[in-house]
Amino acid sequence: MAAANLGIGRRILAGVVLFWVLVAGALASPLTILTPDWADLPTDTQQVLAPLGPEWNQIEPASRRKWLQLAERYPKMGKQEQARVQRRMRDWARLTPEQRKTAREKYRNVRQASPDQREALKKMWSEYQSLPEEEKKRYKQPAGGAKQ
Repeated sequence: MAAANLGIGRRILAGVVLFWVLVAGALASPLTILTPDWADLPTDTQQVLAPLGPEWNQIEPASRRKWLQLAERYPKMGKQEQARVQRRMRDWARLTPEQRKTAREKYRNVRQASPDQREALKKMWSEYQSLPEEEKKRYKQPAGGAKQ
């Protein structure tokens, strides 16, 4: 009899766990669950994410979810912010996988830097941005003066 009660208890526990899994799945945003292929995206989402369209189906699901979250926020952005997002998305789409890996590593390093280090980086970037184009070109060349 005790064994039968134990079996019933396990079934009830399994049922409760299954119920909560289903409830949690139903309450979760569809963006956290689904990572549809390009053809399955709504037209407005495709328009926002257009720079990524040619490679969308090869993008990892976690990255797709991040891009979908961005597309969800996009209509609430101001025109300037939308233009900035589009420009950065086009730039990102043009990068090779190796360049993207390097960019992610640099981003991680900057995020881990101290506030003083980040402030110094901002100052250096601001100084670089104010340089004439000819001077910027010199900095873009690899060490030794060879052209890229």
